[in-house]
Amino acid sequence: MSAHYHTQHAPMGAFASFTIGLPQSRGGMGQSLSGPADQDVFAGYRKLGGEGAADEKWQLLPFYIEPDVPAAAAYTSEFAEEGAADEDAPVMLDADEVKRELRWASDIWSHDGFELKIYSPFGRTESPETLSEEVARLAFAPVVQLEVGFDNRTSSKAVELVFGLGHAAHQLRPLEDTAPDLAGFALGRGMGFAADPEMIDRRLQALSIFYPKACTDHRGLHLLGPEGAVVFRVGAGEQASFPVSLGFYQSGVMTTGLTASYYYTKLFDDLESVLRHGLAQHAYYREQAENRDAELARADWLNADQKWLIAQATHSYWGSTELLWDETEKKPLWVVNEGEYRMINTFDLTIDHVFFELDWQPWVVKNTLDLFVERYSFRDSLNVPEGIDTDGGISFVHDMGVMDQFTLPGTSCYECGQITGCFSQMTMEQLINWVCCAGTYVLATEDREWLQAKRATFIACAESLLRRDHPDADLRTGLLKFDSDRCGPDGAEITTYDSLDVSLGQARNNLYISVKAYAAWSLLEKVFAEAALGETEWQAQAVAATDRAAGAIAAKFETDCGMFPAVFEDGNRSRILPAVEGLVFPHYLGLVDGLKTRHAELFDKLGQHMQNVLQRGVCLDAKTGAWKISSTSKNSWFSKIAISQHVLRSVFPGLEVASEAGAPADAVHARMQQTAVIGQYAMVDQVNVTDVVSMGSRYYPRIVTSCLWLREGK
Repeated sequence: MSAHYHTQHAPMGAFASFTIGLPQSRGGMGQSLSGPADQDVFAGYRKLGGEGAADEKWQLLPFYIEPDVPAAAAYTSEFAEEGAADEDAPVMLDADEVKRELRWASDIWSHDGFELKIYSPFGRTESPETLSEEVARLAFAPVVQLEVGFDNRTSSKAVELVFGLGHAAHQLRPLEDTAPDLAGFALGRGMGFAADPEMIDRRLQALSIFYPKACTDHRGLHLLGPEGAVVFRVGAGEQASFPVSLGFYQSGVMTTGLTASYYYTKLFDDLESVLRHGLAQHAYYREQAENRDAELARADWLNADQKWLIAQATHSYWGSTELLWDETEKKPLWVVNEGEYRMINTFDLTIDHVFFELDWQPWVVKNTLDLFVERYSFRDSLNVPEGIDTDGGISFVHDMGVMDQFTLPGTSCYECGQITGCFSQMTMEQLINWVCCAGTYVLATEDREWLQAKRATFIACAESLLRRDHPDADLRTGLLKFDSDRCGPDGAEITTYDSLDVSLGQARNNLYISVKAYAAWSLLEKVFAEAALGETEWQAQAVAATDRAAGAIAAKFETDCGMFPAVFEDGNRSRILPAVEGLVFPHYLGLVDGLKTRHAELFDKLGQHMQNVLQRGVCLDAKTGAWKISSTSKNSWFSKIAISQHVLRSVFPGLEVASEAGAPADAVHARMQQTAVIGQYAMVDQVNVTDVVSMGSRYYPRIVTSCLWLREGK
């Protein structure tokens, strides 16, 4: 596997990352960014000469940009002559000579006895309101843990190890100025790194820390310098590793629209207290990360490429998470920012994150659904022929705002009117998303108290789904076909696949939306049957709607080619993978076997469809062999591919597809993410799979859908 890609290392809920991994590129610590930070990361070692012999040059991992001349040249002429300092320059290690292993919650680089380990652990959490302060501090501390180490047992020379950062645009401050018990540096008050002063050999701060001619003050530092590091020493014949804690801290109100601050500020007073906690609890976090790593390693039904995709995706998910405290309501406020776009709780992502979140923090699903109901729901009218009742019903917006700016109630930052493509309304899909997300939460957690509290919302959603089929009950066909008046008279609703062509862009009479609505009705059957509701009349309505949708979809199958059209109108001949995406919800809840028996024709035809689309030139790219979301678009989304793969293997286990659609495709998908052109953005969702370039959705959380694969061996 290639090691030439960035990875985000992030604590839960801090919307902050330490990004590192792309050779000859900057990364480092960043807060609320749309991509990697712009810091040089210095990590490496040098062997000391001893007995009068010269020390060897620093050997550094390739995560910095080599300067044309040392920074001191900007102040003096001492190094201004080109090449004058070459003899003192550190050696940037060849990336191909450095071993890297990305695991589920750690990232390890090694070279000639040196190791850099980064831990970004996670575990199951409960709502902060229910936790003691001690437990909450462990769960939500904004820290990432590092270790630098060296196995020097076979050498007669001592070794020095270094970890540090450099950033020309930000001045570093020595932590000892405010915290004598911490050795390290900070970028202002918001982020920094620290080690135990008793473990380090010395600190470095200078215009360029690796040039010995640099000026220093009485402490051996130079406060003007934008580069800082801590140095450790490992004696001859010894082996040692040293913890370093990276911390983030943003105080005060962080948002508009809703007044909220970071939750961790209720637990920690400042950056220094975060760093102290990180160092004190280093062993705890290391063990937690190692436990996650072992869990993924034990999943022997997954190949190495699938495990890598899960690990990389999970790291990116945590980097987009933000746990706030609503200062008005005095309760937690959960946000997942949409990667580079930084939209708040985009519902298209919330619905796909639900499976991972139910495993690790189920309370955040309820937290987000509540806010959609309380602030981001609305009622609309329908664009229907004259003479038909236009009332639509309840639905939900696409998102809650952008970059910590919460939008007004019932509005999003994305959706516009009077258009038919990208940025139009997603009313049908977001209605389905609330039903599928809420139904999955209720049936998986058996949270009957919440179910009772949302009785009216579930009923309103069922009514709205029926009306978007047709306001007249006698004219319902089982397919959603009427656009919201929010589109205006000349606009049309779209789906989450907004940047694709009409095969997935149009919501009306769409195969993907139809199967997802079928799944929503199948969940509503069970929700209304729950004793906590006992809505027998609505249960019967849901059963009838599920049956009606199954029949309507099956009737659109084209026997001449053995596939469904992507859109049931205008002679559309595009073919799509997400024909089966919606089935993930009843499958997750153990309902799909009953549906397969009840609607055998539909499942038989969906199986044939998948068998025939997974061919070269259809939904396997003719050039690369990657899976394509649509036969008529190069733009493929890895988060959605992961769901289709899971459904294919789990719901249609006996289906024979082209052999290259199996493990070889996993390798193709992983290698694309590991190329420098894509890997510079950590995890990228939208990729042109023919030309292997990023199309958008960089630094993205949604590919965590790949964690569904972990369920396949259970």
